[in-house]
Amino acid sequence: MKEPPQDPLHPDTSPPSNPVISELMTAWWDLTQAMKLHVAPMLAREHDLEFKDFVGLSAIEAGANYPSLIAARTALTPSAVSRLVDDLARAQLIERRLDEQDSRRVQLNLTPRGEAVLTAARSTMHQLLQQGLTSLDSAQVHLFARTLQHLAVTVRQPPTPPATPEETP
Repeated sequence: MKEPPQDPLHPDTSPPSNPVISELMTAWWDLTQAMKLHVAPMLAREHDLEFKDFVGLSAIEAGANYPSLIAARTALTPSAVSRLVDDLARAQLIERRLDEQDSRRVQLNLTPRGEAVLTAARSTMHQLLQQGLTSLDSAQVHLFARTLQHLAVTVRQPPTPPATPEETP
């Protein structure tokens, strides 16, 4: 069921209908499957990098320089983060250093090789996504990104229990 086109001067502010939410869920599923089927193999072929490695390197670059911060940022289990860190260190993409403030902690940093691989992989990803976003202007892409970020935050929150009859006004 197609929704009527939006009037830009009088946008519809009602909550999305179930068919619209279903359409979003289907599109989201299609995108994640396309990423698995096409983007992950492309990163492996062109940069010898698994998608999880790309995510890990990006997290470290963005400041998640301890395993616990990577786990929090990526929603990976501690054991998965441990394997990821081992793989990245073995590939000489990151280095482990003792934390200067707390010698019990290991700090993670990108190596020059890790920075170069991440930059090249990100360039490949940007080129691919640019092709898919050509019909949108910069403001639409920004709004789409903010919407996805908002949805991610919302989905992470525990569901609000429904009001009981005595709680309703």
